[in-house]
Amino acid sequence: MTLRLSVAAACIAFAAGCTTSSGLTYNNDVITLANGTQAHRVQCQGLAESTESCMDQVKKVCGDKQALRVSAVDRAASGFKPDNDPREILFTCATPVVQQPVPQAAPRPVAPPAAPAPVRKVTLQGDANFDLNSASLTPAAKANLDDLIAANRGVDIQQLTIAGYTDSTGSAALNDRLSAARARAVQAYLGSHGLRAAKHSVNGYGSASPVASNATAAGRAKNRRVEIQVDGQ
Repeated sequence: MTLRLSVAAACIAFAAGCTTSSGLTYNNDVITLANGTQAHRVQCQGLAESTESCMDQVKKVCGDKQALRVSAVDRAASGFKPDNDPREILFTCATPVVQQPVPQAAPRPVAPPAAPAPVRKVTLQGDANFDLNSASLTPAAKANLDDLIAANRGVDIQQLTIAGYTDSTGSAALNDRLSAARARAVQAYLGSHGLRAAKHSVNGYGSASPVASNATAAGRAKNRRVEIQVDGQ
């Protein structure tokens, strides 16, 4: 025995209005519920039909929308016990809610590590950089100049100033020639190893501008020097 609500009863119970369509195996009622919502009711026909037949019709009615069940009338076996096989389904069709992705915060840009500040001034001082009365660079002097070149690689050098000095021993003419020769030797080494500048100032000043006393050997060693100044971006 099958319990069903009739079309007329459903229209009275649920709605203010009711229309009906049918097929070979189903009835489909369009009902306006008391709250104004439009609903559908599918009734399966025939003993050979099943809940699957009802659900197929529900899917056809809703199409790509989501079917929301309002109520159902279950098929009852003997003793009026529900058989968990509804043959009448009242439902509405709702547009499925699409979850919008949560926007992710853009990662903060990582600042590149600060470039090391270029070395601006180097002084070749003492007897370790040149042989006695010679303008030939020693390995120690070349190592110091190599560090200067590496530190200023890629720097736009506007001005390269090289100044040679001696102590007060020897004649002024000799000291002037020796200090200028040592300054030019430094310039030649820097240029041949990739240090370029827009302008050069290369001079020998002899025993002028001492940085220590010429009365002591230690002081004279400090005065024998070549100063290199780098100016640029």
